[in-house]
Amino acid sequence: MVLNSENIIILVSITLLISSLASLTYRITKIPDIILLMMFGIIVGPVLGLFDKSLFISLAPMMSVVALSIILFEAGINSDIIEIMQTMAKSTALSVSTILSVTVIVGLALNLLMPGSFSIIQGMLLGAMVSGTSTVAIFGILQGMTQGSEDTRSAKMMLTMESILSDPICIILSISFIRMIMLPGVSLKESVFDIFRTFILSSLLGFAIGIFWTNILDKIKKSSFTYMNTLSVLLPSYIFTERFVGEGGGAMTALAIGLAIKNYRYISDKLGWHQTLKVDSQKLREFHEEITFFIKSFFFVYIGVIVSLKLEYMVVGSILVSIIVVTRYEVVNILGRLLNMSMIEQVFAQFIFAAGLPSFIMAQLPLIYDPEGAIFPNPSIYADLCMPIVLCTVAFSAFIGSHMIKNRTGMKKNVN
Repeated sequence: MVLNSENIIILVSITLLISSLASLTYRITKIPDIILLMMFGIIVGPVLGLFDKSLFISLAPMMSVVALSIILFEAGINSDIIEIMQTMAKSTALSVSTILSVTVIVGLALNLLMPGSFSIIQGMLLGAMVSGTSTVAIFGILQGMTQGSEDTRSAKMMLTMESILSDPICIILSISFIRMIMLPGVSLKESVFDIFRTFILSSLLGFAIGIFWTNILDKIKKSSFTYMNTLSVLLPSYIFTERFVGEGGGAMTALAIGLAIKNYRYISDKLGWHQTLKVDSQKLREFHEEITFFIKSFFFVYIGVIVSLKLEYMVVGSILVSIIVVTRYEVVNILGRLLNMSMIEQVFAQFIFAAGLPSFIMAQLPLIYDPEGAIFPNPSIYADLCMPIVLCTVAFSAFIGSHMIKNRTGMKKNVN
């Protein structure tokens, strides 16, 4: 089918309808909306061939910038910095340990399973792409559970913060692997240094922009276009950071901008400013949720359209998911003892682990950097393998994970 304006309108309209219905029926079906959206994309793309895959692939760079910046800004603007600080140690340890363990083990496994397509370092690249948890998926899964005890709230915040931290870490790590593959002279030491440098500088830049923009919002609070003005600052900030600070830093900047706006009073008090600004952050969040809903809905359909359905990829993806689940379980067992996690925190961390939007975005990078396949034997294989991994990890967390948590903690589903 030709991708003309009428067909795009029809596709977007159906996508929004499916996403709305999936969100409404989630408490009954327990099927996350992202699974239904990806399945819809697969049906209209690879199965029925209604849309040209190549045209959608050309949109990958733009979709990546818009989706990541908006999703992470939402994570920031909905996070309390005090709660973040209380769970930061556990969240950071959980995120870093899982990412490193999964990256190495998946790299070794892929080199054994598909030696013609993956060297060890190319396999580790895919491992880095799928080793983090998705903020969108984690939010969706945790929303279906009651708040419960203080340990339950702590466990939810720990997993939420892990998902927020893992996005920039996985992105920067993936880009570092790509640099090492395409420029063999780049050392691992340089890559690790780049990760820390990019993480720190992009965070500082994001907080500076967020503080500055909060002051502007206070002055234009009567404006009817507060959110659109904020969006006009957010997207260029993301691009600026990517170009001048380091690739992968744009995500951290978007997160920091949202955190600065949401927690401006706390930050200003710590800096000794003691300023009281009137910013309608609630209105900003409500409008941003609408935009995030639109972007998230269309992005998962977009991913479904561009993937290739091959039995080999589905089998390999399923094997990798089994390896990832076991790795995560053992990592949490070790960290649970080292960090004195409560039983509830350990159970949540063991069984709630879902890849998602960031994995798909990063899976486009080999195709963007090496479209002709000069360095990567099959650059599109990363997106093809990400599909079964994301589907299976989300399904595992939503169905098996929530069931195991209920059995081990006595927690009830949220029926409100």
